[in-house]
Amino acid sequence: MTEARGTGRVAVVTGGCRGIGRGIALRLAQDGMTVVAWDLADVVREHGDLEEVPVTGSLRVRAVDVGSAEQIAEGVEQVVAEHGSVDVLVNNAAISPKAEGARVPPHETSPDEWEQVVRVNLTGPFLACRAVIPHMQRRGWGRIVNMSSKAGRSGAMLAGLPYGVTKTGINGLTRTLAPHVAPMGITVNSIAPGRIRTPMAAGVSDEVNARLVAATPVGRFGEPEDIAALVSYLCRDEAGFLTGDTIDINGGAYMAP
Repeated sequence: MTEARGTGRVAVVTGGCRGIGRGIALRLAQDGMTVVAWDLADVVREHGDLEEVPVTGSLRVRAVDVGSAEQIAEGVEQVVAEHGSVDVLVNNAAISPKAEGARVPPHETSPDEWEQVVRVNLTGPFLACRAVIPHMQRRGWGRIVNMSSKAGRSGAMLAGLPYGVTKTGINGLTRTLAPHVAPMGITVNSIAPGRIRTPMAAGVSDEVNARLVAATPVGRFGEPEDIAALVSYLCRDEAGFLTGDTIDINGGAYMAP
């Protein structure tokens, strides 16, 4: 019997209990990896059934707030202590605050909202990368996948100003970090999804969602499994020549020049 591709490797997926993160965690565990899904404590309590899903590898759920530098550092050390390494990091956790289901207009964005979104969406991924790279370097192999967004490529029209800015920043983090860690055997890429069928998308009116589907050439929203399949490829040995890139996956709603 052939071993699964990810057998023996350990992955951390932030925001891993629901939506896109849940799909990624399940796919990597099905690929044979030991996956540790991080999420907020209340989300873990509500969606922590991940550990009960049959997979080829294994799944663990831990309460880690990526808005906290201390919790990130402690979370990585716990994974290393329990599983020996961190080979894969998927920076998926993000927030997009709304006011009564709608984004706050850019000129009305409060400094508190700005700082909260930047802390979770951009500082958190930076700190997580910083924490795992020494462990990947020791093994001479690593995969970092940062979750961006179409909002970071063409501008945020539904999400708020800080969300769009941080997703653009994720692409910059990816491009800047990638050449520095490539000699260590570590690749860094970002993925920019379009509209995906998740709880976040469900928070928008049916009318808006119908308009977005009509503007998508493939005629549907993406599914978390669509994104998970791409993450799965980026985490393989075969993807070792691909680094520093942002990959658009949006059903043709945005096509980079």
